[in-house]
Amino acid sequence: MGRTYSARSGQAWKHRNDYKKSSGTKTRAKAKARKAGFTPQWTLEQLWVSPFRQQWRYATDGRRMWKEWIPIPSAEEIEQSGKTSTSAQTDAAQNGNASASQRTDTAQSGKTSASQRTAAAQPVLDPLLTSQTRHLTGVKIFDDWVTYLLHGCSDMSRFCKRYEGLRTGDLDSLAFALTGMGSLEFQMKFRLRTLDALLRYSTLPPDEVASRSGFGSKNNLYLTCKREYGIAPMQRRADIKSPDAGRYR
Repeated sequence: MGRTYSARSGQAWKHRNDYKKSSGTKTRAKAKARKAGFTPQWTLEQLWVSPFRQQWRYATDGRRMWKEWIPIPSAEEIEQSGKTSTSAQTDAAQNGNASASQRTDTAQSGKTSASQRTAAAQPVLDPLLTSQTRHLTGVKIFDDWVTYLLHGCSDMSRFCKRYEGLRTGDLDSLAFALTGMGSLEFQMKFRLRTLDALLRYSTLPPDEVASRSGFGSKNNLYLTCKREYGIAPMQRRADIKSPDAGRYR
């Protein structure tokens, strides 16, 4: 194969494979992820927001039933309502001198129909749904970038062009300082979380799932799922799909 010479240094390599191995070693050293030796100020769970905003339920007036869309309660609202119901049960237990007729009425009221139980169903306690509150870091560029990701965009170079002089390396350092993750790692985990939410709770086709999660195309979506989970996107959906899939938007 002969020798390959470097035009700048005149250094000779016996084989081209030696050059490739050397280049590969340097590339791997540069790509090695940093690990934070400090407690990050923000976590992915605090900054990520569910792609769903509403859920439908059956409503009834006693004569007919229909579907209505209602807001998905946030985790904070569910926690607050749980505390309220617990205190109400405690008060009822302390004042447990109800008459026999009252207890009978309570037992009869517990025999609601299946449709009424569906209408009064308890909210699903899943962060993929209940992460409804947007937390702002107070750093405008980073908050704008998170908004950028929430809209299914992922081109960091294009985002950086919005701010004169901002480079992708600057964004990487900012993400690391706030979250303990580099920009690429944060972006990938952010998109994977959105992807799982869409696969679990929606019936969207793969191309739309890819677009909304920020992977762009079905091919990118397929390659990402194979790399991260070892299976195809639709197999991932089959593994994690909720019985309530299609109920949210």
